Amino acid sequence: MNTLTMVGLTDVGRHRTDNQDTFICSTLWSESSALLAVIDGVGGYAGGERAATIAKESIGQYMTKPNGDALSMIREAVVFANNQIDAQRRQDHRLAQMCCVLTAAVADSKSGQLYFVHVGDTRLYRYRQGILEKLTHDHSAVGAREDANELTETEAMRHPRRNEILREVGLTAHRVDDPDFLESGQTDFLPGDQLLLCSDGLTDMITQQQIRNVLVQSLTLEVALTELIRLANEQGGHDNITVVLAQNGKTDAGLPVPPNHSILPQSEISLLTPGENSPTPTKRRVGALWLTLLGFLAGGLSVFAWYQYRPSDQSARAYTDSLNMGEQSGAVGAFGHGETRLDSLVRSAYRSQDHRLVLPADTFWLATPLLLSDSLNSIIGDPRLTVLMPADTIRKQAALRVTASETALIENVVIKGFAKNFEMAPGATLKLINVYLN
Repeated sequence: MNTLTMVGLTDVGRHRTDNQDTFICSTLWSESSALLAVIDGVGGYAGGERAATIAKESIGQYMTKPNGDALSMIREAVVFANNQIDAQRRQDHRLAQMCCVLTAAVADSKSGQLYFVHVGDTRLYRYRQGILEKLTHDHSAVGAREDANELTETEAMRHPRRNEILREVGLTAHRVDDPDFLESGQTDFLPGDQLLLCSDGLTDMITQQQIRNVLVQSLTLEVALTELIRLANEQGGHDNITVVLAQNGKTDAGLPVPPNHSILPQSEISLLTPGENSPTPTKRRVGALWLTLLGFLAGGLSVFAWYQYRPSDQSARAYTDSLNMGEQSGAVGAFGHGETRLDSLVRSAYRSQDHRLVLPADTFWLATPLLLSDSLNSIIGDPRLTVLMPADTIRKQAALRVTASETALIENVVIKGFAKNFEMAPGATLKLINVYLN
């Protein structure tokens, strides 16, 4: 007989008075299957809590009766939740910014399969025979750099912008087939496997090794759950902490841990889409950052680009991790250590032989629309994607104006948050390669 056990718990943490997290942990369709989810609300006290509640209710409602394969259903359920949140936030201006991030899964111990959907920086792990494997990718610039091994786990946990998310549930209507919304997949869930879903209130406070050290003890799920939350609070408890644990059959008590164990990269998953701790971290959508202190670059492009190469000196990282618009100081090349003015990079692009501007996989805030002309006719982002977003001054304008007499090119770029993406002069043409418009 296949047995499936599960527990879930949410804790307010040590620095919050409200809890915007919630979770789902219930049997689904049969005793051998379960619906699991961790949901982290975004958008202030009323908005975040409300968005998380709507998501929980909507997913539960949609998954009440089986109607097709489990993976399609859980994908559709999250899209349904997204559109319910979007519809309700439009009806109340006080909730206009509400949204959430979530990870939801259907676990079936009888078939030995796991189906999951993910948006944001909540996480799903599978623990098997001493090895903890992260099954989801964080939809944040810091998380993406950690997944790409550009940042260590500790560096990502300490990064001042670790809570800024690139994807969210509820801020705009979506369809199931929309690109760059859902990450989803299917993998095996074998006897002895454990699943862990959690909000970033856990993973901002304790490492994967610390999580593994709890799970390797073959504790009951209830005890393991309590211990994980206790450790997160002990490390600071700066955010709400939510954890769901599920187990297929009994744990393999006494199973030897493989020698030289390590955290595995994402593997064995069929993905359907490509895909110092601050005192009070607050999850923020990238489009809602404060820009009032950034100022403007005279005569052109004004950007705030973060997550750059860092010097080896730990104490200096918090101050040199961003390119900024201050006075040039200690600059090394175009995107080296230290600070540099971005207008000089644009001028270099205008003067370059091929009139290109090459940008790293970061987020840039535009204070004026970027002009694509014969002087600058190409913007090439890093293959991991460069994001262009508006400062408040041009939110209602176009991201780029195109006047080039020859075809202008944009490649490996995400354009997000503008009222319109392009303004085209008569006769101007534009070629897009791997460009995502939101």
